[in-house]
Amino acid sequence: MIGFYILPRSVTYIVTVLLALCVMSQMLVIAVSVYRYPRNRIRIFEILLEFTLLCHIFICSLLHGQSAQSYTLGIITDTGYEVSRIIIYIMIVLLSLSVVIINRNYKSLFIIAVASLTLPIIENLAGNIFVYLYIAEIISLLARSMFTGLERYGENSKNLSSLSVKNAIDSMNTGIMFCEQDGFILLSNEQMQRLMFTITNKIQRNGRIFFSLLTLGDIQPGCRITWFEGKNVCLLPDNSAWIFNMTELWIKRKKYIQLTATDISERWKLTAELQPQNEELMKRQKELSAAIADLHILSREKETQRAKMRVHDILGGRLTILLRTIQSEREPDYKLLRSLSQGLIDELKSAESLPSPQDELDILKQTFKSIGVDIIFSGKLPDDKEKGSLFADISREAVTNAVRHGLATQVYIHTDNADGDYHLRITDNGHPPLDTIKEGVGLNGMKKKVEPFRGTVTVNISPRFILTVYLPGGETND
Repeated sequence: MIGFYILPRSVTYIVTVLLALCVMSQMLVIAVSVYRYPRNRIRIFEILLEFTLLCHIFICSLLHGQSAQSYTLGIITDTGYEVSRIIIYIMIVLLSLSVVIINRNYKSLFIIAVASLTLPIIENLAGNIFVYLYIAEIISLLARSMFTGLERYGENSKNLSSLSVKNAIDSMNTGIMFCEQDGFILLSNEQMQRLMFTITNKIQRNGRIFFSLLTLGDIQPGCRITWFEGKNVCLLPDNSAWIFNMTELWIKRKKYIQLTATDISERWKLTAELQPQNEELMKRQKELSAAIADLHILSREKETQRAKMRVHDILGGRLTILLRTIQSEREPDYKLLRSLSQGLIDELKSAESLPSPQDELDILKQTFKSIGVDIIFSGKLPDDKEKGSLFADISREAVTNAVRHGLATQVYIHTDNADGDYHLRITDNGHPPLDTIKEGVGLNGMKKKVEPFRGTVTVNISPRFILTVYLPGGETND
Protein backbone atom coordinates (compact mmCIF):
# COMPACT_ATOMS: atom_id res chain seq x y z
CA MET A 1 0.00 0.00 0.00
CA ILE A 2 2.95 2.31 0.65
CA GLY A 3 3.86 2.17 -3.02
CA PHE A 4 0.73 4.18 -3.95
CA TYR A 5 2.06 7.20 -2.04
CA ILE A 6 5.37 7.40 -3.88
CA LEU A 7 3.79 7.48 -7.35
CA PRO A 8 4.01 10.79 -9.22
CA ARG A 9 0.75 12.70 -9.56
CA SER A 10 0.72 12.21 -13.34
CA VAL A 11 0.89 8.42 -12.92
CA THR A 12 -1.93 8.61 -10.37
CA TYR A 13 -4.12 10.44 -12.92
CA ILE A 14 -3.28 7.86 -15.59
CA VAL A 15 -4.25 5.02 -13.24
CA THR A 16 -7.55 6.81 -12.55
CA VAL A 17 -8.30 7.03 -16.28
CA LEU A 18 -7.36 3.38 -16.77
CA LEU A 19 -9.72 2.34 -13.97
CA ALA A 20 -12.57 4.34 -15.51
CA LEU A 21 -11.96 2.81 -18.93
CA CYS A 22 -11.72 -0.64 -17.40
CA VAL A 23 -15.07 -0.23 -15.62
CA MET A 24 -16.84 1.01 -18.76
CA SER A 25 -15.29 -1.69 -20.93
CA GLN A 26 -16.26 -4.44 -18.48
CA MET A 27 -19.85 -3.13 -18.31
CA LEU A 28 -20.06 -3.28 -22.10
CA VAL A 29 -18.81 -6.88 -21.98
CA ILE A 30 -21.61 -7.74 -19.55
CA ALA A 31 -24.19 -6.03 -21.78
CA VAL A 32 -23.02 -7.89 -24.89
CA SER A 33 -22.84 -11.19 -22.99
CA VAL A 34 -26.49 -10.87 -21.92
CA TYR A 35 -27.57 -10.80 -25.60
CA ARG A 36 -25.55 -13.90 -26.50
CA TYR A 37 -27.48 -16.85 -27.88
CA PRO A 38 -28.32 -19.50 -26.81
CA ARG A 39 -28.87 -18.66 -23.15
CA ASN A 40 -27.80 -21.98 -21.63
CA ARG A 41 -25.90 -22.92 -18.47
CA ILE A 42 -22.54 -22.02 -19.99
CA ARG A 43 -23.71 -18.52 -20.87
CA ILE A 44 -25.04 -17.99 -17.32
CA PHE A 45 -21.67 -18.91 -15.79
CA GLU A 46 -19.88 -16.59 -18.21
CA ILE A 47 -22.21 -13.68 -17.33
CA LEU A 48 -21.67 -14.30 -13.59
CA LEU A 49 -17.92 -14.42 -14.15
CA GLU A 50 -17.96 -11.09 -15.99
CA PHE A 51 -20.07 -9.53 -13.24
CA THR A 52 -17.65 -10.82 -10.57
CA LEU A 53 -14.74 -9.31 -12.51
CA LEU A 54 -16.58 -5.98 -12.50
CA CYS A 55 -16.87 -6.22 -8.69
CA HIS A 56 -13.16 -7.02 -8.52
CA ILE A 57 -12.37 -3.91 -10.59
CA PHE A 58 -14.55 -1.80 -8.29
CA ILE A 59 -12.62 -3.03 -5.23
CA CYS A 60 -9.34 -2.25 -7.00
CA SER A 61 -10.63 1.22 -7.74
CA LEU A 62 -11.52 1.64 -4.04
CA LEU A 63 -7.90 0.83 -3.13
CA HIS A 64 -6.70 3.49 -5.52
CA GLY A 65 -9.29 5.96 -4.27
CA GLN A 66 -8.39 5.38 -0.61
CA SER A 67 -4.70 5.91 -1.31
CA ALA A 68 -5.44 9.11 -3.26
CA GLN A 69 -7.61 10.43 -0.43
CA SER A 70 -5.00 9.53 2.21
CA TYR A 71 -2.34 11.30 0.16
CA THR A 72 -4.51 14.42 0.00
CA LEU A 73 -5.32 14.39 3.74
CA GLY A 74 -1.83 13.41 4.77
CA ILE A 75 -3.10 10.45 6.80
CA ILE A 76 -1.94 6.97 5.81
CA THR A 77 -4.34 4.16 6.79
CA ASP A 78 -4.67 0.47 6.05
CA THR A 79 -6.86 -0.58 3.16
CA GLY A 80 -9.43 -2.63 5.03
CA TYR A 81 -10.59 -4.46 1.86
CA GLU A 82 -8.68 -7.69 2.44
CA VAL A 83 -11.78 -9.82 3.18
CA SER A 84 -13.67 -8.47 0.19
CA ARG A 85 -10.76 -9.14 -2.13
CA ILE A 86 -10.44 -12.71 -0.89
CA ILE A 87 -14.19 -13.39 -1.29
CA ILE A 88 -14.23 -11.92 -4.80
CA TYR A 89 -11.14 -13.87 -5.75
CA ILE A 90 -12.68 -17.14 -4.53
CA MET A 91 -15.78 -16.42 -6.62
CA ILE A 92 -13.60 -15.67 -9.65
CA VAL A 93 -11.71 -18.96 -9.17
CA LEU A 94 -14.91 -21.01 -8.83
CA LEU A 95 -16.65 -19.41 -11.81
CA SER A 96 -13.51 -19.62 -13.98
CA LEU A 97 -13.06 -23.30 -13.17
CA SER A 98 -16.74 -23.91 -13.95
CA VAL A 99 -16.38 -22.29 -17.37
CA VAL A 100 -13.20 -24.30 -18.03
CA ILE A 101 -14.82 -27.58 -17.04
CA ILE A 102 -18.18 -27.07 -18.80
CA ASN A 103 -17.09 -25.18 -21.90
CA ARG A 104 -13.40 -26.16 -22.01
CA ASN A 105 -12.61 -22.46 -22.30
CA TYR A 106 -9.05 -22.33 -20.92
CA LYS A 107 -8.90 -18.56 -21.35
CA SER A 108 -10.60 -18.29 -17.96
CA LEU A 109 -7.39 -19.51 -16.30
CA PHE A 110 -5.84 -16.21 -17.40
CA ILE A 111 -8.48 -14.39 -15.31
CA ILE A 112 -7.45 -16.36 -12.19
CA ALA A 113 -3.82 -15.47 -12.73
CA VAL A 114 -4.52 -11.77 -13.28
CA ALA A 115 -6.93 -11.50 -10.34
CA SER A 116 -4.35 -13.05 -8.01
CA LEU A 117 -1.99 -10.08 -8.54
CA THR A 118 -3.94 -7.93 -6.03
CA LEU A 119 -4.51 -10.52 -3.30
CA PRO A 120 -3.61 -9.37 0.26
CA ILE A 121 -0.88 -12.04 0.50
CA ILE A 122 0.75 -10.70 -2.67
CA GLU A 123 0.52 -7.17 -1.24
CA ASN A 124 2.28 -8.24 1.95
CA LEU A 125 5.04 -10.14 0.13
CA ALA A 126 5.69 -7.74 -2.76
CA GLY A 127 5.93 -4.54 -0.72
CA ASN A 128 6.43 -1.47 -2.89
CA ILE A 129 6.42 -3.64 -6.02
CA PHE A 130 2.71 -4.30 -5.39
CA VAL A 131 1.68 -1.01 -6.99
CA TYR A 132 3.30 -2.05 -10.29
CA LEU A 133 1.52 -5.41 -10.15
CA TYR A 134 -1.67 -3.47 -9.48
CA ILE A 135 -1.16 -1.29 -12.58
CA ALA A 136 -0.27 -4.36 -14.67
CA GLU A 137 -3.50 -6.04 -13.55
CA ILE A 138 -5.60 -2.98 -14.47
CA ILE A 139 -3.99 -2.83 -17.93
CA SER A 140 -4.46 -6.60 -18.40
CA LEU A 141 -8.13 -6.47 -17.39
CA LEU A 142 -8.71 -3.48 -19.68
CA ALA A 143 -7.11 -5.26 -22.65
CA ARG A 144 -8.97 -8.46 -21.87
CA SER A 145 -12.38 -6.72 -21.58
CA MET A 146 -11.87 -4.87 -24.87
CA PHE A 147 -10.84 -8.04 -26.68
CA THR A 148 -13.70 -10.08 -25.16
CA GLY A 149 -16.26 -7.37 -25.95
CA LEU A 150 -15.24 -7.22 -29.62
CA GLU A 151 -15.20 -11.00 -29.87
CA ARG A 152 -18.68 -11.45 -28.41
CA TYR A 153 -20.09 -8.56 -30.44
CA GLY A 154 -18.85 -10.35 -33.55
CA GLU A 155 -20.56 -13.53 -32.38
CA ASN A 156 -23.84 -11.68 -31.88
CA SER A 157 -23.58 -10.18 -35.36
CA LYS A 158 -22.97 -13.55 -37.03
CA ASN A 159 -25.14 -15.85 -34.95
CA LEU A 160 -28.92 -15.89 -34.96
CA SER A 161 -30.34 -14.17 -31.91
CA SER A 162 -33.21 -11.92 -30.95
CA LEU A 163 -30.91 -8.92 -31.30
CA SER A 164 -29.62 -9.97 -34.71
CA VAL A 165 -33.17 -10.63 -35.95
CA LYS A 166 -34.32 -7.21 -34.75
CA ASN A 167 -31.31 -5.50 -36.32
CA ALA A 168 -31.94 -7.35 -39.58
CA ILE A 169 -35.58 -6.33 -39.94
CA ASP A 170 -34.80 -2.77 -38.80
CA SER A 171 -32.39 -2.43 -41.71
CA MET A 172 -35.12 -3.29 -44.25
CA ASN A 173 -36.82 -0.56 -46.25
CA THR A 174 -40.06 -2.57 -46.14
CA GLY A 175 -42.30 -2.11 -43.11
CA ILE A 176 -42.96 -5.39 -41.26
CA MET A 177 -45.21 -6.14 -38.31
CA PHE A 178 -46.20 -9.45 -36.65
CA CYS A 179 -49.23 -9.56 -34.35
CA GLU A 180 -51.30 -11.95 -32.32
CA GLN A 181 -54.73 -12.86 -33.66
CA ASP A 182 -56.29 -10.09 -31.55
CA GLY A 183 -53.86 -7.54 -33.02
CA PHE A 184 -51.34 -7.38 -30.14
CA ILE A 185 -48.02 -6.43 -31.74
CA LEU A 186 -45.21 -8.97 -31.21
CA LEU A 187 -42.58 -7.47 -33.51
CA SER A 188 -42.41 -4.30 -35.57
CA ASN A 189 -39.42 -2.81 -37.37
CA GLU A 190 -38.41 0.84 -37.42
CA GLN A 191 -39.81 1.47 -40.92
CA MET A 192 -43.29 0.33 -39.87
CA GLN A 193 -43.13 2.48 -36.75
CA ARG A 194 -42.16 5.54 -38.80
CA LEU A 195 -45.07 4.90 -41.16
CA MET A 196 -47.51 4.48 -38.26
CA PHE A 197 -46.39 7.77 -36.73
CA THR A 198 -46.60 9.62 -40.05
CA ILE A 199 -50.05 8.24 -40.91
CA THR A 200 -51.75 8.29 -37.48
CA ASN A 201 -49.48 10.68 -35.52
CA LYS A 202 -48.65 7.99 -32.92
CA ILE A 203 -47.16 4.52 -32.55
CA GLN A 204 -50.05 2.10 -32.57
CA ARG A 205 -50.12 -0.82 -30.13
CA ASN A 206 -52.60 -2.94 -32.08
CA GLY A 207 -52.00 -4.06 -35.65
CA ARG A 208 -55.67 -4.68 -36.47
CA ILE A 209 -56.64 -1.20 -35.30
CA PHE A 210 -53.89 0.34 -37.43
CA PHE A 211 -55.02 -1.56 -40.53
CA SER A 212 -58.65 -0.62 -39.90
CA LEU A 213 -57.63 3.05 -39.74
CA LEU A 214 -56.04 2.63 -43.17
CA THR A 215 -59.16 0.95 -44.53
CA LEU A 216 -61.52 3.61 -43.14
CA GLY A 217 -59.23 6.49 -44.14
CA ASP A 218 -58.96 7.85 -40.59
CA ILE A 219 -55.47 9.30 -41.11
CA GLN A 220 -53.53 12.52 -40.68
CA PRO A 221 -54.03 15.51 -43.01
CA GLY A 222 -51.62 15.38 -45.91
CA CYS A 223 -51.96 11.59 -46.25
CA ARG A 224 -54.36 10.01 -48.71
CA ILE A 225 -55.71 6.47 -49.08
CA THR A 226 -56.41 5.04 -52.53
CA TRP A 227 -56.56 1.63 -54.24
CA PHE A 228 -53.96 0.05 -56.47
CA GLU A 229 -54.21 -3.52 -57.80
CA GLY A 230 -56.95 -4.25 -55.25
CA LYS A 231 -54.93 -3.22 -52.19
CA ASN A 232 -54.66 -0.21 -49.88
CA VAL A 233 -52.15 2.41 -50.99
CA CYS A 234 -51.25 5.32 -48.72
CA LEU A 235 -49.81 8.47 -50.28
CA LEU A 236 -47.64 10.35 -47.78
CA PRO A 237 -46.83 14.08 -47.69
CA ASP A 238 -43.30 13.37 -49.01
CA ASN A 239 -44.89 12.06 -52.27
CA SER A 240 -44.00 8.46 -51.44
CA ALA A 241 -46.54 5.67 -51.98
CA TRP A 242 -46.84 2.62 -49.73
CA ILE A 243 -48.99 -0.44 -50.36
CA PHE A 244 -50.24 -2.25 -47.24
CA ASN A 245 -51.11 -5.93 -47.14
CA MET A 246 -52.37 -8.09 -44.26
CA THR A 247 -51.97 -11.87 -44.31
CA GLU A 248 -52.50 -14.69 -41.81
CA LEU A 249 -49.73 -17.10 -40.81
CA TRP A 250 -50.01 -20.47 -39.11
CA ILE A 251 -47.04 -21.33 -36.88
CA LYS A 252 -47.22 -24.43 -34.69
CA ARG A 253 -51.03 -24.56 -35.00
CA LYS A 254 -51.36 -20.96 -33.90
CA LYS A 255 -52.54 -18.16 -36.14
CA TYR A 256 -50.62 -14.89 -36.38
CA ILE A 257 -51.08 -11.75 -38.47
CA GLN A 258 -48.41 -10.31 -40.74
CA LEU A 259 -48.75 -6.71 -41.90
CA THR A 260 -46.35 -5.45 -44.56
CA ALA A 261 -45.82 -2.03 -46.14
CA THR A 262 -43.97 -1.91 -49.48
CA ASP A 263 -42.62 1.22 -51.12
CA ILE A 264 -44.13 1.51 -54.63
CA SER A 265 -43.27 5.17 -55.21
CA GLU A 266 -41.57 4.53 -58.55
CA ARG A 267 -44.42 2.36 -59.84
CA TRP A 268 -46.98 4.89 -58.66
CA LYS A 269 -45.12 7.73 -60.37
CA LEU A 270 -44.92 5.78 -63.64
CA THR A 271 -48.61 4.89 -63.39
CA ALA A 272 -49.53 8.54 -62.90
CA GLU A 273 -47.41 9.52 -65.89
CA LEU A 274 -48.88 6.78 -68.11
CA GLN A 275 -52.50 7.46 -67.17
CA PRO A 276 -53.02 10.41 -69.60
CA GLN A 277 -51.23 8.49 -72.34
CA ASN A 278 -53.41 5.45 -71.73
CA GLU A 279 -56.56 7.55 -71.94
CA GLU A 280 -55.35 9.12 -75.17
CA LEU A 281 -54.50 5.68 -76.54
CA MET A 282 -57.97 4.36 -75.73
CA LYS A 283 -59.47 7.35 -77.49
CA ARG A 284 -57.32 6.74 -80.56
CA GLN A 285 -58.23 3.05 -80.52
CA LYS A 286 -61.93 3.87 -80.60
CA GLU A 287 -61.36 6.27 -83.48
CA LEU A 288 -59.34 3.65 -85.32
CA SER A 289 -62.02 1.00 -84.79
CA ALA A 290 -64.61 3.35 -86.26
CA ALA A 291 -62.29 4.11 -89.20
CA ILE A 292 -61.73 0.41 -89.89
CA ALA A 293 -65.49 -0.20 -89.83
CA ASP A 294 -65.90 2.59 -92.37
CA LEU A 295 -63.14 1.07 -94.48
CA HIS A 296 -64.99 -2.25 -94.59
CA ILE A 297 -68.10 -0.47 -95.84
CA LEU A 298 -66.03 1.41 -98.41
CA SER A 299 -64.34 -1.80 -99.53
CA ARG A 300 -67.68 -3.54 -100.06
CA GLU A 301 -68.97 -0.56 -102.01
CA LYS A 302 -65.92 -0.66 -104.26
CA GLU A 303 -66.34 -4.39 -104.81
CA THR A 304 -70.03 -3.90 -105.65
CA GLN A 305 -69.15 -1.10 -108.06
CA ARG A 306 -66.59 -3.27 -109.81
CA ALA A 307 -69.18 -6.07 -110.13
CA LYS A 308 -71.68 -3.63 -111.61
CA MET A 309 -69.11 -2.44 -114.11
CA ARG A 310 -68.34 -6.04 -115.07
CA VAL A 311 -72.04 -6.78 -115.66
CA HIS A 312 -72.39 -3.51 -117.58
CA ASP A 313 -69.50 -4.44 -119.83
CA ILE A 314 -70.86 -7.93 -120.56
CA LEU A 315 -74.42 -6.79 -121.15
CA GLY A 316 -73.35 -3.75 -123.12
CA GLY A 317 -71.28 -5.80 -125.55
CA ARG A 318 -73.98 -8.44 -126.06
CA LEU A 319 -76.74 -5.88 -126.41
CA THR A 320 -74.73 -3.90 -128.96
CA ILE A 321 -74.27 -7.01 -131.10
CA LEU A 322 -77.94 -7.90 -130.82
CA LEU A 323 -79.01 -4.33 -131.66
CA ARG A 324 -76.80 -4.18 -134.75
CA THR A 325 -78.11 -7.53 -135.94
CA ILE A 326 -81.72 -6.45 -135.55
CA GLN A 327 -81.17 -3.07 -137.23
CA SER A 328 -79.44 -4.52 -140.27
CA GLU A 329 -81.54 -4.98 -143.42
CA ARG A 330 -80.27 -8.48 -143.93
CA GLU A 331 -82.14 -11.54 -142.89
CA PRO A 332 -81.44 -12.05 -139.18
CA ASP A 333 -79.11 -14.85 -138.32
CA TYR A 334 -81.35 -16.65 -135.79
CA LYS A 335 -78.59 -19.11 -134.94
CA LEU A 336 -76.30 -16.21 -133.94
CA LEU A 337 -79.07 -14.53 -131.96
CA ARG A 338 -79.83 -17.78 -130.15
CA SER A 339 -76.17 -18.32 -129.24
CA LEU A 340 -75.84 -14.73 -127.97
CA SER A 341 -78.91 -14.98 -125.78
CA GLN A 342 -77.97 -18.37 -124.39
CA GLY A 343 -74.31 -17.44 -123.84
CA LEU A 344 -75.29 -14.26 -121.99
CA ILE A 345 -76.63 -16.18 -119.00
CA ASP A 346 -73.60 -18.48 -118.96
CA GLU A 347 -71.14 -15.61 -119.10
CA LEU A 348 -72.95 -13.70 -116.33
CA LYS A 349 -72.79 -16.81 -114.17
CA SER A 350 -69.12 -17.38 -114.92
CA ALA A 351 -68.19 -13.75 -114.27
CA GLU A 352 -67.96 -13.44 -110.48
CA SER A 353 -69.49 -10.43 -108.93
CA LEU A 354 -66.38 -10.13 -106.70
CA PRO A 355 -62.94 -9.06 -107.92
CA SER A 356 -60.06 -11.49 -108.45
CA PRO A 357 -57.71 -12.35 -105.57
CA GLN A 358 -55.02 -10.01 -106.90
CA ASP A 359 -57.60 -7.24 -107.34
CA GLU A 360 -58.74 -7.80 -103.76
CA LEU A 361 -55.18 -7.27 -102.57
CA ASP A 362 -54.89 -4.11 -104.66
CA ILE A 363 -58.16 -2.77 -103.24
CA LEU A 364 -56.89 -3.65 -99.73
CA LYS A 365 -53.63 -1.77 -100.32
CA GLN A 366 -55.39 1.32 -101.68
CA THR A 367 -57.98 1.33 -98.91
CA PHE A 368 -55.47 1.16 -96.04
CA LYS A 369 -53.11 3.55 -97.82
CA SER A 370 -55.75 6.26 -97.30
CA ILE A 371 -55.28 6.02 -93.52
CA GLY A 372 -51.46 5.87 -93.60
CA VAL A 373 -50.97 2.09 -93.48
CA ASP A 374 -48.60 0.57 -96.04
CA ILE A 375 -49.22 -3.02 -97.19
CA ILE A 376 -46.06 -4.45 -98.75
CA PHE A 377 -46.74 -7.56 -100.84
CA SER A 378 -44.09 -9.86 -102.29
CA GLY A 379 -44.38 -13.16 -104.12
CA LYS A 380 -47.21 -14.55 -106.24
CA LEU A 381 -50.65 -15.82 -105.39
CA PRO A 382 -51.51 -19.46 -106.15
CA ASP A 383 -52.71 -20.24 -109.63
CA ASP A 384 -55.64 -22.07 -108.09
CA LYS A 385 -58.40 -19.48 -107.75
CA GLU A 386 -59.81 -20.98 -104.55
CA LYS A 387 -56.39 -20.94 -102.87
CA GLY A 388 -55.73 -17.44 -104.16
CA SER A 389 -59.05 -16.22 -102.75
CA LEU A 390 -58.23 -17.99 -99.49
CA PHE A 391 -54.89 -16.17 -99.21
CA ALA A 392 -56.61 -12.86 -100.01
CA ASP A 393 -59.29 -13.42 -97.34
CA ILE A 394 -56.71 -14.37 -94.69
CA SER A 395 -54.58 -11.35 -95.66
CA ARG A 396 -57.57 -9.02 -95.27
CA GLU A 397 -58.36 -10.42 -91.80
CA ALA A 398 -54.71 -10.29 -90.69
CA VAL A 399 -54.22 -6.70 -91.89
CA THR A 400 -57.38 -5.56 -90.13
CA ASN A 401 -56.27 -7.19 -86.84
CA ALA A 402 -52.73 -5.80 -87.12
CA VAL A 403 -54.02 -2.25 -87.52
CA ARG A 404 -56.83 -2.54 -85.00
CA HIS A 405 -55.06 -4.39 -82.17
CA GLY A 406 -51.34 -3.83 -82.85
CA LEU A 407 -51.58 -0.24 -84.17
CA ALA A 408 -49.37 -1.25 -87.11
CA THR A 409 -48.41 1.19 -89.85
CA GLN A 410 -46.68 -1.36 -92.09
CA VAL A 411 -47.87 -4.89 -92.90
CA TYR A 412 -45.68 -7.34 -94.83
CA ILE A 413 -47.35 -10.12 -96.87
CA HIS A 414 -45.09 -12.70 -98.50
CA THR A 415 -46.04 -15.81 -100.47
CA ASP A 416 -43.76 -18.44 -101.93
CA ASN A 417 -43.97 -21.86 -103.53
CA ALA A 418 -41.46 -24.37 -102.19
CA ASP A 419 -41.52 -27.92 -103.58
CA GLY A 420 -45.10 -27.43 -104.77
CA ASP A 421 -46.37 -26.29 -101.34
CA TYR A 422 -47.68 -22.77 -100.71
CA HIS A 423 -46.64 -20.63 -97.77
CA LEU A 424 -48.20 -17.35 -96.70
CA ARG A 425 -46.31 -15.26 -94.12
CA ILE A 426 -47.80 -12.07 -92.64
CA THR A 427 -46.05 -9.81 -90.13
CA ASP A 428 -46.18 -6.14 -89.16
CA ASN A 429 -44.39 -3.42 -87.20
CA GLY A 430 -47.13 -3.09 -84.58
CA HIS A 431 -47.07 -3.93 -80.89
CA PRO A 432 -46.94 -7.68 -80.24
CA PRO A 433 -49.56 -9.18 -77.88
CA LEU A 434 -48.57 -9.10 -74.18
CA ASP A 435 -50.18 -12.45 -73.39
CA THR A 436 -50.87 -15.70 -75.21
CA ILE A 437 -53.36 -15.17 -78.02
CA LYS A 438 -56.77 -16.66 -77.32
CA GLU A 439 -58.35 -18.22 -80.37
CA GLY A 440 -61.41 -16.20 -81.32
CA VAL A 441 -63.65 -15.98 -84.34
CA GLY A 442 -60.91 -14.68 -86.65
CA LEU A 443 -58.27 -17.33 -85.97
CA ASN A 444 -60.81 -20.15 -85.79
CA GLY A 445 -62.28 -18.94 -89.08
CA MET A 446 -58.87 -19.07 -90.75
CA LYS A 447 -58.27 -22.61 -89.54
CA LYS A 448 -61.67 -23.77 -90.79
CA LYS A 449 -60.99 -22.24 -94.21
CA VAL A 450 -57.69 -24.10 -94.65
CA GLU A 451 -58.99 -27.46 -93.36
CA PRO A 452 -60.46 -28.53 -96.75
CA PHE A 453 -57.02 -27.97 -98.29
CA ARG A 454 -55.24 -29.97 -95.52
CA GLY A 455 -53.49 -26.74 -94.53
CA THR A 456 -52.32 -25.33 -91.19
CA VAL A 457 -52.29 -21.92 -89.49
CA THR A 458 -49.61 -21.03 -86.90
CA VAL A 459 -49.10 -17.85 -84.86
CA ASN A 460 -45.95 -16.60 -83.11
CA ILE A 461 -45.88 -13.50 -80.88
CA SER A 462 -42.16 -13.26 -80.00
CA PRO A 463 -40.13 -11.29 -80.90
CA ARG A 464 -42.92 -9.96 -83.16
CA PHE A 465 -46.29 -11.10 -84.40
CA ILE A 466 -46.05 -13.58 -87.32
CA LEU A 467 -48.97 -15.43 -88.98
CA THR A 468 -47.99 -18.39 -91.17
CA VAL A 469 -50.34 -20.38 -93.46
CA TYR A 470 -49.29 -23.61 -95.14
CA LEU A 471 -51.18 -25.23 -98.05
CA PRO A 472 -49.86 -28.44 -99.62
CA GLY A 473 -49.68 -28.73 -103.42
CA GLY A 474 -50.22 -26.08 -106.13
CA GLU A 475 -48.13 -23.91 -108.43
CA THR A 476 -47.46 -20.18 -108.69
CA ASN A 477 -48.52 -17.93 -111.50
CA ASP A 478 -45.92 -17.20 -114.13
